[in-house]
Amino acid sequence: MSGQRSGLRDETENARPNWEMCEDEAEFDVGPGSIVAWGVSTGADIYCWLTTDDDPDRWPVLVCGRHTSPVFQVHPFGRAEFLQRLLGDAAFQEETISVTLPEEVSFVNWREQQRRWTVRA
Repeated sequence: MSGQRSGLRDETENARPNWEMCEDEAEFDVGPGSIVAWGVSTGADIYCWLTTDDDPDRWPVLVCGRHTSPVFQVHPFGRAEFLQRLLGDAAFQEETISVTLPEEVSFVNWREQQRRWTVRA
């Protein structure tokens, strides 16, 4: 990558020191090295995996919330179920992330998102 860092690598590096500052308040104990970011919200929440199991299918989701209480939330299911709940359950959404999602949501990859931004400009 010729000296450039990946966005999710940067987000992982943001989540880990936040964890180290707040880990005394958490109801679970993990080392910061087991936190790996896989996504972010527009409200600066960082979605991570806790890589505490040898089987990646068993990695729970950790939300590092920008304006949530508690700041760190562990959800004992994988990314697919997390996203399904996030997009389909208003109560889960409200207690889990810092932003309000639109009523109609869709997934787009980064290329499509860039295209949409370009069209709007």
